Amino acid sequence: MKPNTASFCAAIVATFVLIAPSLSAQKPAPPPDPPVAPVPSQILNARKAFIANAAGNSDQRIAKYVGGPDGIYNQFYADVKNTSRFDMVSSPAEADLVLEVTIALFPVSPSYPSFRLAIVDPKSNVLLWTISEPVDPRFSPRLPASTSPNHWGAWPTI
Repeated sequence: MKPNTASFCAAIVATFVLIAPSLSAQKPAPPPDPPVAPVPSQILNARKAFIANAAGNSDQRIAKYVGGPDGIYNQFYADVKNTSRFDMVSSPAEADLVLEVTIALFPVSPSYPSFRLAIVDPKSNVLLWTISEPVDPRFSPRLPASTSPNHWGAWPTI
């Protein structure tokens, strides 16, 4: 080898030895977080609300623990009214939002009741948002296994 070629090869090897560990140590940048989805403007801008009692077919096994068939509706109505966030109206036609409240057995936790709030735009009848929360089992008795849905999700009639 000629001296220039030897020193050139030595320089390449030295560069590779020095750079290679740092190349393998670099991790790819994590993907960026997805953008936050907007809250529907109807919810943000609403001033008047109508609360609908969607528990019309309330399960009596649950109703006796929540103040009767209208217990959840009455309590939710009082709580929303006390927040002063909305002016309560007596019909959906007057409202900016309809808040449908229910407590029932849902397939997510079929042995325990769940609270569900559906927020609906009364002008378009479009469901804008849904909030579902299982009731803490310490506050309600476990229902018998016979109340579980069949594999099609249908509930037995009472």
